[in-house]
Amino acid sequence: MGETGKEEYKIQSFDSETQKLLKTALKGTPKQAGHKGCWVLTVFLLSADPSNVDLEKVANIIVDQSLKDCVFSKEAGRICYTIIQVRAPCVWTVKHLAVQEYKDREELRTRSLQAWICFVTFICNIFDYLRVNNMPMMALVNPVYDCLFRLAQPDSLQKEEEVDCLVLQLHRIGEQLEKMNSQRMDELFSLLRDGFLLQEGLSSLSQLLLLEIIEFRAADWKMTDAAQKYYYSEVAD
Repeated sequence: MGETGKEEYKIQSFDSETQKLLKTALKGTPKQAGHKGCWVLTVFLLSADPSNVDLEKVANIIVDQSLKDCVFSKEAGRICYTIIQVRAPCVWTVKHLAVQEYKDREELRTRSLQAWICFVTFICNIFDYLRVNNMPMMALVNPVYDCLFRLAQPDSLQKEEEVDCLVLQLHRIGEQLEKMNSQRMDELFSLLRDGFLLQEGLSSLSQLLLLEIIEFRAADWKMTDAAQKYYYSEVAD
């Protein structure tokens, strides 16, 4: 799928009324809001007055869809970043809703593992993209850490989907998180090392992913060419 196709997917996956609401919320946002091709669909925006958009409803749509669709959850931060260029209050509504879901995270995980993984992807994506005074949102640091700690618990390490999610998020935001609170990152990786070395019943893939992320952090959050070739040829095999 090309870049334009991806952007169309983000909007067209909704019903027509929701498409109209999101397009109106995005009306007037800069095309180059930080990423090449970001929200190409701004050229198709409707003519409705964006000042009449219900930002709480927009935020609810973004959060609800993120819990249903892991593809969408990976783009939620970019969507919010684009909207808040001209509609800053939306970010606080999204953050509030995300924190509400965070409070019910155990219930969410019990109810649906996929929704839980989508939520972790979503909240990490929001942390990655949104900035206050050019810094990550401090209010999200501990909730993000708490979600990652949950993924590092023994029962989660038994599930390849959760290990994969954990490793993907650490690749994406681990370095930023460590700068915000290095002590919690040390504690998280202590859990991961114990899990890798001591926990029985881990799948071969989970062991490989844990070893890879442990070495990735040890290399100052960088992947050497040799490590890239070793780990990802093993995953492909």
